[in-house]
Amino acid sequence: MKKSISLLATSMALLLATGTASARLIDGRIDFVGAAMIVTNSTEVISFDFDGTTLVSNFDGLVTGDFDGLESTAAPFTDFNVSDTAPIPLWTAGTFTFNITSFTKNQVTGGYLGDAVIGGTGIISSTDMNLDDTAGIWKLTAQGNKNLVSFSSTTVPAPAGAALLGLGLLGFGFARRNKKAS
Repeated sequence: MKKSISLLATSMALLLATGTASARLIDGRIDFVGAAMIVTNSTEVISFDFDGTTLVSNFDGLVTGDFDGLESTAAPFTDFNVSDTAPIPLWTAGTFTFNITSFTKNQVTGGYLGDAVIGGTGIISSTDMNLDDTAGIWKLTAQGNKNLVSFSSTTVPAPAGAALLGLGLLGFGFARRNKKAS
C-alpha cells in the first residue's frame, strides 16, 4: 500500500510540475501571399528570391490560433537556396519568426513553366515570453509563371501530455503487478 501511495504522490508531483510551466506552445496556422523569383531546373526548386513585401493572408480561416490578428500584416521573407544549411530564417510577422530546419518535399511539375512546391519542417518562435518555440510544417508554392507565391505554416502539437498519461498508466500497472507478487 505504501508503494502505491508513494507512486501516486510521485505521479501527481510530476503532473503538477509539467502543468505549471509558465510558457505554452504556439498554436495555429498562418498563410502569406507575395511575389518571388524562383529558380528551378526541370524537376526541383533551386532558390527563392522574394520581391518586395509579402503579406499575411486576409482570407478567413487561413490565419488561426496565436497568429489571429496578423491578417494583412507585412512580413519580410529571406531569400534562400535549397543548398543552404539549416536552420534558415525564413520570415518574421508580428512577434513570430520561422526558421526552416529541413526540406522534405521539393518538386516542379510541368517543367519550367509548371508549378513549384517545396516544404518541410521548421521552428516557430516568438518574442512573447508566454510562448515556447514550437515545431511546425511549412510549404511554399509558386503557380505557373513562378512570380506569385503562397506560404503556409501550421504548428505541430507536442505529444507530451499523452506520453505523461502513458507513463502514469504504466507505473500503475507495475505497482499492481508488484502488489500481486507480494
